[in-house]
Amino acid sequence: MAIRVGITSLGCAKNLVDSEVILGYARRGGLRVCEELGEAEIVIVNTCAFIAEAEEEARETIGRLAALKAAGALRGLIVAGCMPARRGRALAAEFPSVDYFLSPGEIPAVARVVRSLFGGGRRPAGARGRLRAGWFLYDHRSPRLRLSPPHTAYVKVSEGCGNRCSYCLIPSIKGPLRSRRPASVVREARSLAAAGVREINLIAQDTTAFGTDSGGRSRLRGLLRDLARIEGLAWIRLLYGHPARWTDDLLECIAAEPRVCAYVDFPLQHVSDRILRAMNRRMTGRQAAARLRAARSIIPGVTVRTTFIVGFPGETEGEFRELLDFVREARFEHLGAFIYSPEEGTAAARMAGGVPPAVRRERLDRLMALQQGIVREQNERMVGRTVTVMVDGEADGGGFALRGRTEGDAPDVDGTVYISGNGARPGDLAAVRVTGAMEYDLAGELVRGAGEGAA
Repeated sequence: MAIRVGITSLGCAKNLVDSEVILGYARRGGLRVCEELGEAEIVIVNTCAFIAEAEEEARETIGRLAALKAAGALRGLIVAGCMPARRGRALAAEFPSVDYFLSPGEIPAVARVVRSLFGGGRRPAGARGRLRAGWFLYDHRSPRLRLSPPHTAYVKVSEGCGNRCSYCLIPSIKGPLRSRRPASVVREARSLAAAGVREINLIAQDTTAFGTDSGGRSRLRGLLRDLARIEGLAWIRLLYGHPARWTDDLLECIAAEPRVCAYVDFPLQHVSDRILRAMNRRMTGRQAAARLRAARSIIPGVTVRTTFIVGFPGETEGEFRELLDFVREARFEHLGAFIYSPEEGTAAARMAGGVPPAVRRERLDRLMALQQGIVREQNERMVGRTVTVMVDGEADGGGFALRGRTEGDAPDVDGTVYISGNGARPGDLAAVRVTGAMEYDLAGELVRGAGEGAA
């Protein structure tokens, strides 16, 4: 009988794609993949280690599953992803009940590893933290068992990063920038569209750097144009782009392609010139403001998402107020914020002038309270308008039948439109009249159902 495996995927969408590929190789190698963890005898935890909170979540998850193993409810436990790549042998010492730590370079070998551990074969060397070196970059030939809804998918265009932001561990965990071939991305997207996917979200550590590792110039615009020709796709969204690379040419390409979402993911991290230099972000606050103006000028009706870090070493009250003033004027449609976390091995962790934890938390609360008011005002202005919504599925109560998103809402991170009325299915583009505004979401009623607005 085939060995039963399941996975729990932590962290961002990039990790989700890795989890899907791990499961794809597991199934190709003859293992039985279980949708419910309770049915699995072997559980793989795909971890994130980007910030301290992510590591804490991973440790809690590993500890909970280790307890199940000790109680006899699990036969085996494998830990994959960023934490083994970052912590190595130290993690093996911390969790002696983990059977294997799967390095990034071993993803294609997951089925062989599982059979060696639990099928009577010789125990592989990496079991106690001797991680196999090397990097892995999936492509259109890699098996993949998708965990996202059938009508939407993430496509990773590159792995690793070369930006060297002073607070970030990604280059040391994921390695240097390695871009996929454009033709491989297009072939994967065609296959997804043929399987019924309507929305593709392009992701990477920095999507705007796509192709710069083989010639110096980004190949993103050509990729977007090729993807926009694929029959069946309605929305193509670009996520995780470095603000310095949102050039006018890229913005004009987005504006010219109806299937490419009018959506700019613009992680600024700060606007103080001194803080930006310390972060090694390669731009000034004035340049950031200019890129924001360009996006809104070039792309009609664009939605802009950004992220900020508060409490970076040396951040003064004046510099934080500069950030608040910028947000108050910029009025971002979507904004995420993080409390600075000093990560061992980064340049920022060695910087003087640490901001007390209580001050960091208070600044986060002030920033998010400001943004909450901005979003509420923007949502209230939407009442009475009719918008195109991609239906995601049934609503979870609240008197609504369906839920979905506008073109300006990326899956999992942005707002939701809760819909009264039936007649549309997941993946349909439907016309919805907005009837109410919530804190971050909208309420509306279905005007026309399946297929409206479809490409």
